[in-house]
Amino acid sequence: MNKEIVVNLNELDTYLRKIYQVFPALEILDKNIKHDNIVSYYRHSSIIYKYIHSYRGAVHMALNYNGTFDKEGFYTQLNEIIRLINVSTVKNVLELGAGKGFNSIYLANKLPETQFSGIDITDEHLKIANRKSRHIKNLNFTYGDFHQLNYAAASFDLIFDLEAICHAQDSRKVLSEVFRVLKKGGQFVVYDGFREKDFDSLPDNLVQASIMTEKALAVNHFEKIDVWMDMAYQEGFKLKFKKNLSNAIMPNLGRLQLLARKYFEMPFLTNIFLKICPGYTTPNCIAVMLMPFTMHHKAHGYYNVVLEK
Repeated sequence: MNKEIVVNLNELDTYLRKIYQVFPALEILDKNIKHDNIVSYYRHSSIIYKYIHSYRGAVHMALNYNGTFDKEGFYTQLNEIIRLINVSTVKNVLELGAGKGFNSIYLANKLPETQFSGIDITDEHLKIANRKSRHIKNLNFTYGDFHQLNYAAASFDLIFDLEAICHAQDSRKVLSEVFRVLKKGGQFVVYDGFREKDFDSLPDNLVQASIMTEKALAVNHFEKIDVWMDMAYQEGFKLKFKKNLSNAIMPNLGRLQLLARKYFEMPFLTNIFLKICPGYTTPNCIAVMLMPFTMHHKAHGYYNVVLEK
């Protein structure tokens, strides 16, 4: 375990109190996250993601299988997707929640013979993605909602998600739409956060921290992994691969949690951050301070799932 990470459940209440001292966190527990909240979250978190998380433009968690944080971990999921593409006949790929284009731009440059498309609901980010990719012939970005994909049936060989469908208002509808636009034998590759199946039996403070983390990330609630898998099977998907990768994101979480702890423990630093990065600074700090607890104690899990039509 990375020595920077605090995960001892006996310390969770201490950190929850620190949060309550600077932010009315309890008020967000019953908040209903809607479309506009998600757009606002990503719009106002851009500075934080760029200068705190990844200057290169990654929004997802780095995967570091060796237990030590390295920025190259932001490419791990993408390189794994490349390997999947290379062992299959994949001509058309769709990314759900493409944001500013970091993922699909990387993939399109690596695989010039494959056609990539990316959709997102944040217009400003799509403008950036299109500007960055204007010279890439095998890539296009457009506005799109993964609850209602504007593509014909059987349009794609592979569809992937990097921490986007956790924002779904209706997970069953998303799975249905993905199934519809995938070709027979096509794959849906997911890297995302879920609640673990025993979530409801966890201690109250851990459940509260988990819900607080989800709301702070503009997520109504993570789906339980077993419930989501059942929905996928009901839509007709077959499971090709499933693995809990929570340990591999802990180095990234440890680095972010250390910054968040300083944020809440040093009032003058908090005020500086609030002036430089208003809006979602505090909710983001809440999420990364609490998520190591929720991941370590199996309230949340970070999963890679590959489904096949």
